[in-house]
Amino acid sequence: MHKFILTAVIIVLWCGATTADELNMAVFKGVWAVHYDRTMEEGKKSPKYDEERMPAMIRGMMSKMKIKMTDSEMIYLRGTKEIKLPYTATSADADSASVVVKQGENEATITFTLIDNTYMNFKSSGSDDMDYYVWQRTAEGAE
Repeated sequence: MHKFILTAVIIVLWCGATTADELNMAVFKGVWAVHYDRTMEEGKKSPKYDEERMPAMIRGMMSKMKIKMTDSEMIYLRGTKEIKLPYTATSADADSASVVVKQGENEATITFTLIDNTYMNFKSSGSDDMDYYVWQRTAEGAE
């Protein structure tokens, strides 16, 4: 009986690991930039929204920051600087995915959502700073 239970546990763990490794993140791959109008629309829902500062801040970000998604990393591009965040996909379907990222000792779960097959939003368990930003794939991110 113990052998059966041990075998069942190993099979469940192996199947779970295989599924996580094979999750398809292709829908999110590419380079993404802040979409001003959609971000402003969503930003107005934020309790942090500031009518005087937010529009200028978003425009400033648009000219400097992009996000590049690969099969294994989320890369913040800010000017010539890059911050690479390796991730492990934990779930994915046709229009959303969750990944775990680690930076040093810190770990966070990031949930990506595809909006209208054109835009992307992501939320992090580590911060709500980007919750209302809406991203659009750039020409350099087209496959």
